[in-house]
Order: sequence, then structure tokens, then C-alpha cells
Amino acid sequence: MKISVIIPAYNCAGYIRQTLDCIRTQTLPQKDIEIIMFLDGCTDDTAFTIQQYFKDYSNMNLHVIRAEYQQGVANARNSAVKHAKGEYIHFYDADDVINPDFYKKLYDSAKQVDADVAVASYINERNRHNSVVFDGECVLSVPQDKINETRVDKCGISSRFIIKRSFWEYNRFSFPMDMIYYSDILTMTKVVYNCNRIVFVPGVTYWYKNRPNSMSAVKKTRKLRWMYYRRARIDTYVFLCQFDVKPTYDKRYNYKWLLFNVFPILTSVADNDMGIEKYKLFGLIPVLKVSNKQKTMGWHI
Repeated sequence: MKISVIIPAYNCAGYIRQTLDCIRTQTLPQKDIEIIMFLDGCTDDTAFTIQQYFKDYSNMNLHVIRAEYQQGVANARNSAVKHAKGEYIHFYDADDVINPDFYKKLYDSAKQVDADVAVASYINERNRHNSVVFDGECVLSVPQDKINETRVDKCGISSRFIIKRSFWEYNRFSFPMDMIYYSDILTMTKVVYNCNRIVFVPGVTYWYKNRPNSMSAVKKTRKLRWMYYRRARIDTYVFLCQFDVKPTYDKRYNYKWLLFNVFPILTSVADNDMGIEKYKLFGLIPVLKVSNKQKTMGWHI
């Protein structure tokens, strides 16, 4: 088995067939792909839809794990990966899309250079500025170069990568169970830092879809997601500092802070009780909040 595809699935009956179609139509033969589906306490018709799909396409290799109640993406991935038998593993979200050559090109490139990790281009439909696209093949082994080119400490989506299973198991990687959102960032930063080499593969893309009712798109969870994102970024920063590796530099944030130092119309007000500093336009219009911890560290989210 060449590839183990790990899919956490929670109430995705409306689009799970499209995801399975993406796997079924891969140019890598189906005998080389196994699908490990973790049904995370689904309350809709996801299980029935999957059952019907595999009646129609019985040549696909499927293993289903059922949870009685929702346990979260991190637990679903950690549990499912223990059942994987493929040479490489891929964490695939149930509502996203990949192109037909995705597994073949990533696998072939990884095998050709004996890389622990292969990475595809990534398109974020909702936040296009977070997309990462590769124009040519490249192999890197220096930690700072790997972090810079993948931007994994900012865009740590695990679905961009295929990872050698023996490497994952040897290092005992796992997703933090206490992170409801953004559990990928720290884990994938550790994966990229520790891998022997990583190969960037052009011509393969992972599309992060903007589903209106998905967990990441629901407006009421925005503040909670932002809190977890900040925590993930800080944890990742601390990890990188242990090895004297700098976080990914982003010009957009540098220009933002340059403006505050140049134009007096932008003023700041400290809130010591909350541990944050609020920046206002003309002293009236709130434009940004920055925690004192972030300022002390010298990097900004």
C-alpha cells in the first residue's frame, strides 16, 4: 500500500461524495490507496452516503471507524493514523478537493529523492492571501529553508503534505487534543523541521473549500478560532526558538507596523487589565489589538 488517506468526517453528507470522487479518479491505482474514514459522531446521513458510495465502487479500499459522539479533528486523526498501512499518509479534510495527479506525483517525487515529506500547492478559497503555490520542484533539507518555503508556522494545514508513515511513527507525532481549531500548525512545524528532506511538487494542488456551514466558516466561532490561532502561533514560535530557527517573515505585517511608527494619526491605548494594547485611527476608530506577550516576543500575529 502506497498511500493511506485519513478522513475525519462529521456531518458532511452533502459533499462527501465529491471528496470520494477525487480519490476514486486518482491516476495512482486504487490498489495502492487505502481510505480510513473516521465517522466523528455524525448525526446526519454521512454514514449512509458512504455506505451507498462503496456499494457502487467496491474496488476502493475502505476502513471505517465510528465514534458514538463527536471527539474533534485532532482525536479523529490520531486514532485513524494508528490503523494506517500505507508507506505515506495523507490527512484529508472531508469537504476539500484535490486534482487527479495528486497522489501519484507526490508519491513519485518523494520516492525519487527519498524524502520524508512531499508538499503540494495550497489554495484557500476563503482567504486567498494564505494560499501557497509552487512553480517548480525543489528539495530542501536545511531547517530554516524548509520553514521559510513551506510557511508552515503560518499555514500549517496538514492536508498540503504527504508524510512517510515510518517517520511519523518513529517521532511519535500527534495532534494536540486540547486544540479545537488549528491543531495542525505546531504538529506540522515539528514534522517539517525534523524531516530528512522535503520535496516541493508543482502541478498538484489541494483546494481548501469555503463551505458556508463548515466549522471554520461559522461566524459565531470567529473569536474562539482567533484565540486558538494565536495560541498555536505562540506555541510554534517557542518551538522554533529552541532550535534558533526564525518564524516566517511576512512583509504585510512589517508594513503595518511601519505605518504606526510613521503616521501620528494612529495612536495606541494600553489596557493593562486585559494585557493588550489597542491601536486607534484618529484616537477613535479601533484598528488593531496586540497582546503584550506578542510585543515582548518581537513578532506579531
